[in-house]
Amino acid sequence: MKTLIQNCLIDGALQFVLINNECLESVTPFPQEADRIIDLEGKMLIPGMIDLHTHIRDLQQAYKEDWHSASSAALAGGVTTIFDMPNTVPATDTLEHLMEKQHVAACSKVNYGMYGGATPHNLEDLEEMLDEGSISGIKVFLSASSSNEVVADENLLKQICALARKYDKPVLTHCELQDCITEHEKMYHGDAYNSVMYHGAIRNRVCAYKAVELMLRISSEVKNKLMILHVSTEEEMQLVKAYKQTADFPVYAEVTPHHLFLTEDVLKDAGNYGKVNPPLRMMKDTEALMNALLKGYIDTIGSDHAPHGLQEKQKPYREAPSGFPGLETSLPLLLSRHLQQKDIPLDTIIRLTSTNPSQIMQLEKRGKLLPGYYADFAVIDQHAEVVVSAEHFLTKAKYTPFEGFPLQGKVVTTFINGKEHHQKGKAIFHD
Repeated sequence: MKTLIQNCLIDGALQFVLINNECLESVTPFPQEADRIIDLEGKMLIPGMIDLHTHIRDLQQAYKEDWHSASSAALAGGVTTIFDMPNTVPATDTLEHLMEKQHVAACSKVNYGMYGGATPHNLEDLEEMLDEGSISGIKVFLSASSSNEVVADENLLKQICALARKYDKPVLTHCELQDCITEHEKMYHGDAYNSVMYHGAIRNRVCAYKAVELMLRISSEVKNKLMILHVSTEEEMQLVKAYKQTADFPVYAEVTPHHLFLTEDVLKDAGNYGKVNPPLRMMKDTEALMNALLKGYIDTIGSDHAPHGLQEKQKPYREAPSGFPGLETSLPLLLSRHLQQKDIPLDTIIRLTSTNPSQIMQLEKRGKLLPGYYADFAVIDQHAEVVVSAEHFLTKAKYTPFEGFPLQGKVVTTFINGKEHHQKGKAIFHD
């Protein structure tokens, strides 16, 4: 079955894209013979986003999100592959729990991968999951952040990094030191501080910097692949840049759209809807992250899609969980910035959301619009003007700190493995 997509805008030129079953056969300026023809009438066609940082929930937290709702949200946001973090209930910290998660993920409408979660006592379980071949990396939490176990012992962190190196997999780290956060919590323990406006002071920026410093030092000894997730401060970015310029091991830096485009000022209106770990920071931080992105020091953009029930987020600050949905806003926010302000080149967006994630996770034939690659892409109406409205989200989490944001550009359809968006995805670790 061959499908021809005609009049699609790729790199500023109208092209004809021929799909043969799951893969691209050709991208040319000329029409080709096909069984089916789709006319995009000048709309943009780009590789679908490969989101390395999502929290799909499901299992005992299916009320927050499940694989059906999350993958539906992914399709709406132009995301063709999602990687799920291990802090589910039960956590993905044993092979048994991994298989349980794989079972519920089989309904996903997009491609998917999974990580194993490190705990203070599961080194053998991690090796069993790595040996089985169904996890794409090891997630390490250096602080508590929604149903996870904290790994604090430096010797154990070295063993985890050594294990990841043995299997040539990345260690992905949530970099905030729990001991540091605990010390700052003591300064803001009274009822007067039970407000999200103190979230950044409690989960202080110095706690993030110290955690990044620790993991970079350990990985410089072990020489494992290290991904620093959701870099949020200018100081962290300066440290990562210094290591990237001199390190003899792979260092990857991820930034989220919310740390790139929002500051803590949005909390005055968004309240707990904007509560996230690490916290939203200051204008100087968003500027530093944008500068690093444009100069090539950021490697990936992940949504950190972290849905919770609306009633949970409406509780008082200390009781409300951290995190908000991002699958439906991440790529549109980036594309809108490109289309409106034109300061983020389109090829940079594609590199950070698709090409680099595919290379880092060693995915086969994904992340580029090339013959032989899987036909995973998003179609964008670059002239459409929309306003972010959580009411219309497909995720179960109907809230966002981006509520009311005007955007230019809209994802109108998404292709997964050569088929339009209603088709099933596949477990990409079997590529």
